[in-house]
Formats: sequence, structure tokens, C-alpha cells
Amino acid sequence: MKNTRNLLLASLLSFSVLAGCSDAHAKLKDSSTALFSVGKKTVTKGDLYSKMNSTSGASVVTNNATKQISAAEIEVTDDMKESAEKTLKSYKSMYGDTFASYLENVNMTEDEYLNNFLIPSLQAEQLPKAYLEQNWDNVAKLYTPRKATVLEFTTSDDAKAALSELNDGSKTAAEAASGHNSSSTGESKIYTIEDTDLDSIVRSCINSNTPDDGWSQVPASDGSKFYVVKVDDNNPDNFKDECIASLVSVSQIKSDSTTYFFKKYNFHVYDKVIYDALEKDYPDYLVQDMKDTSTSSSKDSSTNE
Repeated sequence: MKNTRNLLLASLLSFSVLAGCSDAHAKLKDSSTALFSVGKKTVTKGDLYSKMNSTSGASVVTNNATKQISAAEIEVTDDMKESAEKTLKSYKSMYGDTFASYLENVNMTEDEYLNNFLIPSLQAEQLPKAYLEQNWDNVAKLYTPRKATVLEFTTSDDAKAALSELNDGSKTAAEAASGHNSSSTGESKIYTIEDTDLDSIVRSCINSNTPDDGWSQVPASDGSKFYVVKVDDNNPDNFKDECIASLVSVSQIKSDSTTYFFKKYNFHVYDKVIYDALEKDYPDYLVQDMKDTSTSSSKDSSTNE
């Protein structure tokens, strides 16, 4: 299994780090130790390390570093434990003897698998949320979140009729929408610069208006649709938790979170093979050459590979 290979490589990497570096390549002290032979060919620990380092080293290193960072940043909750236990139970049910054999092959108990893999994975999932909480002011400034109600209409007449009902208070947003051929729900939503499907003029209106401005009619930038818009709240601090919940799944947030925490914990790669692999496939993790743009002070911690 892939995890078996990664476990072995993780073990080898731990020895390589302790052994130090030469010409930007980590080496094993006992690299000449024979592991097995086939005919006249003997495979040493160094041979295996070099092969596995070049194929899986980068992913193992980043996974191990993320595990350490997650342990420092994210508290293990009862919900995490319960979720991990359910996952373990489902694996046992789904894979049966195959899963049991896997644990036996890697010399791991079910509790060790739960505590060393399943729970750390759940902790890692919480890092983007932690990043948003620790950098809230900068994130709010960058993503300009607003809470607004947007109704979409296909004709100007429908939009005007709905606007009139909303202004005189005779209809709710949902009623005004459904009564004038709109499929809009009338619910207030959080909008940020990530909402690329939102018309640019509507987005500008949401950014510039305040709750005191009430309802506004806005044509689409290409004139094909008409919108009735109201900014419900333009202070992100008032709906911080909702906003964080909506941003954690944004790919750029996940990328920024990785870079932020790897910089925070001084992640540094000395082995050139791993460095080159990270540069190619995991640039967000390779923070040692990035300029310091962190938004909060770093802890006195480090994660070196």
C-alpha cells in the first residue's frame, strides 16, 4: 500500500535529517547496510532511500510537517475523536482482513492508526480556519466580505415592480422575487471578491452601498438582466464566523494558509532532491525563499527537513 511506502520513507527521512547534509543532499550514516539481495545485486538502505526520496520524499516531508504544525495549532476535540472512530470503524467494515493485514504489515495498532493518522488529518483540515482567525483583519480587507440580498430579474419591469414593493414594505424579498418571475430565494448571503459569478456592476454596488441606502435597482453589465440589491451589513466583524465558514473552502485561502503556517514554523528544506520536488509540485510549502509577509508574529518553533 502507498501508506506503507510512505511510513518507511518517513522513517528513513528521520535518519537522514539527523545525519546532516553534504552538497545539499541528506545522507544516511548506515547507507551501505544491505537490505536484500537478488542474484548478484544487493540493495542497500542508501539505494532504497535515494529511490524513495526522489519519488515520494516531498509528499512525506510536507505531510509530516503539516502533522507537526497541526498538533501545535489545533486542539483535538471530542468531535474529532468521534469522527476518527467512525472512520476507523468504516475502514474495518469496508476492507475487513485487508485493513487488518495492512496494520499488521506496518506494525501498527488500530489505536495508533487512529491517533497518528486519522485525528491528525482532521486537525490539518482546521488549519485554514485557524489562518483566517489569526489574520482576520487582513483577510477582511482583502476579500471585502459584505452581507447582501440580491434578486435577479429578466426584465426591467419586473425589477421595478419588485423594488416598489420592497420600498413600501408590502412584500418580503422572497415574496417580491417569486411574484415577479424571479427564482432568487430572497435570502441574505455573504459575498466576497471570490464570487466571480456575480455581475461586476452588482459587485461594485455591494461594495459601495451601505445598509442605510436600502434597495437599489442595478442593470447587468451587458444589459441582459436586472438586479434589485440591498446591503444588509457592510461590517465583516458582525458576521465573522459566517464569513470564515464560507471562506475556508476557497482554494486561495487554503494555499495562503499553508504558506502562512509553514513560514510561522520556520519550515526549511536542506535536501536538494526534496527542494526541487517541492519547487515543482508544492510551491506553497517552499517558504524559505519567500519574502516575509506574515500577518502575525511567529512562534519560537521550527519544522526542519
